[in-house]
Amino acid sequence: MKNKIMISFVIILFSCSSNLPAPIKTKPVESTDGEMILLGAINQANLITAEITPWFNSEYDRISIDPQWADSLKPFLDGLSIKIFMGTWCEDSQREVPHLFKILNALDVDHRNLEMYAMTAEKTTPSNFEKGLNITNVPTFIFYKNGNEMNRFVELPVENLAQDLAKIIKGETYHHSYK
Repeated sequence: MKNKIMISFVIILFSCSSNLPAPIKTKPVESTDGEMILLGAINQANLITAEITPWFNSEYDRISIDPQWADSLKPFLDGLSIKIFMGTWCEDSQREVPHLFKILNALDVDHRNLEMYAMTAEKTTPSNFEKGLNITNVPTFIFYKNGNEMNRFVELPVENLAQDLAKIIKGETYHHSYK
């Protein structure tokens, strides 16, 4: 009961006072190894409120973003959109996705420019959102500029997530860990 009240409070809080969208209607499902996971289209609110993702808030709060650094990237955000592929079962996703959202929120990125999909361990989604995108590892963040893929972050940072994303957002040379 206490969890339901807390989840309801968070949903109301999001819808009234934040630029974050309300959670996408989804339910945890059992994976092939018996673990409860999220699958398909989700958003940050799903990760904040789902009982199976307690790691999100602690990882989100673990890092801080320098406001001057964030301001230096804002001129590069026009036309930027991101597709996020992750696994709620994956330790790398559990670390990098909350940090990504901390960075994106510091940049005031409009969440309407984000798509996020939770995948199985086999890197699939029920609606095949990954089709044609060559998702081999999670998390994978695909950055688009005016609808064209400009680069991607795959699984692990080369330097650290903030520096890797700054290079991608600025259009600088960046090669992810598997390139």
